[in-house]
Amino acid sequence: MIDITKLLHITRSKKKRQENRRLEKVQNQRRKLASEFEQLNQCVEREQEAVLSRLAEEERDIQQKLSANIAAFSEHVSTLKGLLKEVAERCVMSEVRLLTDIQSLLHRCDSLKTPAVYSIQLRREGCSLPPQYSALQKIIQKFKEEVTLDPETAHPNLLVSEDKKSVTFARKKQRVPRNPKRFMVDPVVLGSEGFHYGRHYWEVQVGDKPEWAVGVCRDSLSRKGKRPRSGQSRRWTIQLQNGDYVAQGAVTVTLVLKEKPRGVGIYLDYELGNISFYSLNDRSHIHSFTDKFSEVLKPYFYIRRDSKPLTVCAVRDYEA
Repeated sequence: MIDITKLLHITRSKKKRQENRRLEKVQNQRRKLASEFEQLNQCVEREQEAVLSRLAEEERDIQQKLSANIAAFSEHVSTLKGLLKEVAERCVMSEVRLLTDIQSLLHRCDSLKTPAVYSIQLRREGCSLPPQYSALQKIIQKFKEEVTLDPETAHPNLLVSEDKKSVTFARKKQRVPRNPKRFMVDPVVLGSEGFHYGRHYWEVQVGDKPEWAVGVCRDSLSRKGKRPRSGQSRRWTIQLQNGDYVAQGAVTVTLVLKEKPRGVGIYLDYELGNISFYSLNDRSHIHSFTDKFSEVLKPYFYIRRDSKPLTVCAVRDYEA
């Protein structure tokens, strides 16, 4: 016979344990959130102090330069007044004496240079929070891709590694089969993966290569180096060329970066029409393109004439 009292007691105990577990979860979550908010507050305070310190230093530098500039102009004005006074005095002299001394005065006037005007260019400042407080970490965790290189698209001067993760430039052209997919003018190789929907993220290690370009392109990009019509973009990349960082899409935009990125993270949102680039130094945002996509897009890699490799690296989640 079932003991109702015992059964009720067991049920209540079980329910109480469940409630205690839920309560403990809530308390743990509260403690975790409190800790995260405390860390975030500390991070914001440190960042604020650093930014304000840099601004104060910049203000002091500007004040010093402005003071030096004002002093230079004051001295210049004083010299001009002195010359004007001499000219006025010489005007009442006899013609012979005036002609005798005028050469010296003219030489001093010709050699007098106006001080350069000091122009102020403020440094761009902003708040940079760790990746765990940004959407990028969620993107990395959810949409990371295992991108590989497609040797069939590689220019004859490019050597693709066996694991299809790295590419280098070879001075001697390789004997490769003729292939309509192969780039024959520009030293380019594409990724094997084609994206025609969804969201995708991958990373490329560029190291200290002097020239490179990474991003995405339409699969229909000309292999013979033909340029698309004006205003029509078939590739969206960031590149290092002649020492300058440039975003290349329908229009070219010169980028000003705080430091040289050793690697680049690339995020594609096909439906949204967005391509974003991040520096792997600190996961900071570099540049974004917005466009409309209607065909397959492929990872794009442009390698210039140097022996240093460009590598598609394994995407690792950021750990604080």
